[in-house]
Amino acid sequence: MITLTATSAGAAEPTLNPPRTINSRTCDVVSRVENLAGTERRSWSRTETTYSLQASVLFAKDSSEISPRAKKKIDDLADEIVRNKPTKPVTIVGYTDNLGSADHGLKLSRQRASAVKAVLEENSALAQNTLTAKGLGEGDPIADNATEAGRQKNRRVEIVVPTPD
Repeated sequence: MITLTATSAGAAEPTLNPPRTINSRTCDVVSRVENLAGTERRSWSRTETTYSLQASVLFAKDSSEISPRAKKKIDDLADEIVRNKPTKPVTIVGYTDNLGSADHGLKLSRQRASAVKAVLEENSALAQNTLTAKGLGEGDPIADNATEAGRQKNRRVEIVVPTPD
Protein backbone atom coordinates (compact mmCIF):
# COMPACT_ATOMS: atom_id res chain seq x y z
CA MET A 1 0.00 0.00 0.00
CA ILE A 2 1.28 3.45 -0.80
CA THR A 3 0.53 6.47 1.37
CA LEU A 4 1.06 10.02 0.17
CA THR A 5 2.71 12.24 2.78
CA ALA A 6 2.81 16.03 2.39
CA THR A 7 6.25 17.64 2.70
CA SER A 8 7.09 21.15 3.99
CA ALA A 9 7.27 22.32 0.37
CA GLY A 10 3.67 21.19 -0.13
CA ALA A 11 4.50 18.32 -2.53
CA ALA A 12 3.26 14.84 -1.73
CA GLU A 13 5.88 12.11 -1.42
CA PRO A 14 4.87 8.47 -1.57
CA THR A 15 5.73 6.27 1.39
CA LEU A 16 5.65 2.49 1.08
CA ASN A 17 3.78 0.80 3.95
CA PRO A 18 4.50 -2.82 4.90
CA PRO A 19 2.10 -5.35 3.34
CA ARG A 20 -0.85 -6.52 5.43
CA THR A 21 -2.15 -10.05 5.57
CA ILE A 22 -5.76 -10.40 4.53
CA ASN A 23 -7.54 -13.48 5.82
CA SER A 24 -9.58 -15.10 3.08
CA ARG A 25 -12.26 -17.74 3.10
CA THR A 26 -13.48 -20.05 0.41
CA CYS A 27 -17.24 -20.36 0.34
CA ASP A 28 -18.93 -23.27 -1.38
CA VAL A 29 -21.71 -21.97 -3.62
CA VAL A 30 -24.61 -24.36 -4.08
CA SER A 31 -26.90 -24.19 -7.11
CA ARG A 32 -30.28 -25.86 -6.71
CA VAL A 33 -32.93 -26.63 -9.33
CA GLU A 34 -36.35 -28.12 -8.62
CA ASN A 35 -39.01 -29.18 -11.11
CA LEU A 36 -42.40 -27.42 -10.98
CA ALA A 37 -44.07 -30.31 -9.17
CA GLY A 38 -41.32 -30.31 -6.54
CA THR A 39 -40.76 -34.03 -6.99
CA GLU A 40 -37.21 -33.83 -8.30
CA ARG A 41 -34.33 -31.63 -7.18
CA ARG A 42 -30.70 -31.34 -8.16
CA SER A 43 -28.03 -29.38 -6.40
CA TRP A 44 -24.44 -28.76 -7.44
CA SER A 45 -21.52 -27.52 -5.44
CA ARG A 46 -17.77 -27.56 -5.79
CA THR A 47 -17.63 -30.89 -3.93
CA GLU A 48 -20.73 -32.86 -4.97
CA THR A 49 -23.89 -33.20 -7.03
CA THR A 50 -27.04 -34.40 -5.28
CA TYR A 51 -30.02 -35.89 -7.12
CA SER A 52 -33.13 -35.92 -4.95
CA LEU A 53 -36.34 -37.78 -5.79
CA GLN A 54 -39.44 -37.66 -3.66
CA ALA A 55 -40.65 -40.99 -2.37
CA SER A 56 -44.02 -40.53 -4.13
CA VAL A 57 -42.17 -40.73 -7.48
CA LEU A 58 -40.39 -43.95 -6.51
CA PHE A 59 -42.57 -45.91 -4.09
CA ALA A 60 -46.12 -46.64 -3.01
CA LYS A 61 -47.07 -45.45 0.46
CA ASP A 62 -45.12 -47.23 3.21
CA SER A 63 -43.32 -49.41 0.65
CA SER A 64 -39.78 -49.88 -0.59
CA GLU A 65 -40.80 -51.61 -3.83
CA ILE A 66 -39.76 -49.53 -6.85
CA SER A 67 -42.33 -49.07 -9.59
CA PRO A 68 -41.40 -49.66 -13.28
CA ARG A 69 -41.78 -45.92 -13.95
CA ALA A 70 -39.43 -45.15 -11.06
CA LYS A 71 -36.92 -47.71 -12.32
CA LYS A 72 -36.76 -45.87 -15.64
CA LYS A 73 -36.14 -42.58 -13.80
CA ILE A 74 -33.33 -44.14 -11.75
CA ASP A 75 -31.83 -45.71 -14.89
CA ASP A 76 -31.79 -42.27 -16.55
CA LEU A 77 -30.04 -40.81 -13.49
CA ALA A 78 -27.52 -43.67 -13.54
CA ASP A 79 -26.67 -42.85 -17.16
CA GLU A 80 -26.18 -39.20 -16.25
CA ILE A 81 -23.99 -40.08 -13.27
CA VAL A 82 -21.82 -42.35 -15.45
CA ARG A 83 -21.37 -39.53 -18.03
CA ASN A 84 -19.88 -37.41 -15.22
CA LYS A 85 -17.29 -40.14 -14.53
CA PRO A 86 -17.44 -40.40 -10.73
CA THR A 87 -14.18 -41.48 -9.12
CA LYS A 88 -15.31 -41.56 -5.50
CA PRO A 89 -17.99 -43.61 -3.72
CA VAL A 90 -21.61 -42.65 -4.43
CA THR A 91 -23.96 -42.53 -1.44
CA ILE A 92 -27.71 -43.17 -1.60
CA VAL A 93 -29.58 -41.75 1.40
CA GLY A 94 -33.21 -42.45 2.29
CA TYR A 95 -35.38 -40.11 4.38
CA THR A 96 -38.91 -40.21 5.78
CA ASP A 97 -41.22 -37.76 7.49
CA ASN A 98 -41.99 -37.77 11.21
CA LEU A 99 -45.26 -39.73 11.02
CA GLY A 100 -45.22 -43.15 12.67
CA SER A 101 -42.51 -44.40 14.93
CA ALA A 102 -38.91 -43.27 14.49
CA ASP A 103 -37.80 -46.93 14.30
CA HIS A 104 -40.25 -47.67 11.49
CA GLY A 105 -39.16 -44.54 9.59
CA LEU A 106 -35.50 -45.45 9.96
CA LYS A 107 -36.11 -49.01 8.75
CA LEU A 108 -38.20 -47.81 5.77
CA SER A 109 -35.61 -45.17 4.79
CA ARG A 110 -32.88 -47.83 4.81
CA GLN A 111 -34.97 -50.21 2.71
CA ARG A 112 -35.74 -47.48 0.17
CA ALA A 113 -32.09 -46.41 -0.12
CA SER A 114 -31.10 -50.06 -0.61
CA ALA A 115 -33.77 -50.51 -3.31
CA VAL A 116 -32.45 -47.49 -5.25
CA LYS A 117 -28.88 -48.77 -4.81
CA ALA A 118 -29.90 -52.13 -6.30
CA VAL A 119 -31.30 -50.43 -9.41
CA LEU A 120 -28.17 -48.28 -9.78
CA GLU A 121 -25.99 -51.40 -9.53
CA GLU A 122 -27.74 -52.82 -12.60
CA ASN A 123 -25.83 -50.21 -14.64
CA SER A 124 -22.55 -52.03 -15.32
CA ALA A 125 -20.52 -48.80 -15.67
CA LEU A 126 -21.83 -47.46 -12.36
CA ALA A 127 -21.52 -50.80 -10.58
CA GLN A 128 -17.73 -50.40 -10.86
CA ASN A 129 -17.98 -47.55 -8.33
CA THR A 130 -18.53 -48.11 -4.67
CA LEU A 131 -22.19 -47.52 -3.88
CA THR A 132 -23.37 -47.25 -0.29
CA ALA A 133 -26.91 -46.97 1.00
CA LYS A 134 -28.03 -45.59 4.31
CA GLY A 135 -31.27 -44.44 5.87
CA LEU A 136 -31.65 -41.44 8.13
CA GLY A 137 -35.37 -41.76 8.83
CA GLU A 138 -36.85 -38.43 9.82
CA GLY A 139 -33.38 -36.90 10.34
CA ASP A 140 -32.28 -33.91 8.26
CA PRO A 141 -35.68 -32.65 7.09
CA ILE A 142 -35.71 -30.11 4.24
CA ALA A 143 -39.22 -28.85 5.00
CA ASP A 144 -41.57 -28.41 7.95
CA ASN A 145 -43.13 -31.70 9.07
CA ALA A 146 -46.15 -29.79 10.44
CA THR A 147 -47.83 -29.75 7.00
CA GLU A 148 -48.55 -32.49 4.46
CA ALA A 149 -46.66 -30.53 1.79
CA GLY A 150 -43.61 -30.37 4.05
CA ARG A 151 -43.82 -34.05 4.99
CA GLN A 152 -44.07 -34.95 1.30
CA LYS A 153 -40.80 -33.09 0.57
CA ASN A 154 -39.09 -34.86 3.49
CA ARG A 155 -40.00 -38.32 2.12
CA ARG A 156 -37.18 -38.64 -0.40
CA VAL A 157 -34.13 -40.51 -1.61
CA GLU A 158 -30.95 -38.61 -2.44
CA ILE A 159 -28.08 -39.83 -4.59
CA VAL A 160 -24.93 -37.96 -3.59
CA VAL A 161 -22.13 -38.02 -6.17
CA PRO A 162 -18.79 -36.47 -5.17
CA THR A 163 -17.23 -34.24 -7.83
CA PRO A 164 -14.28 -35.95 -9.55
CA ASP A 165 -10.85 -34.57 -8.69
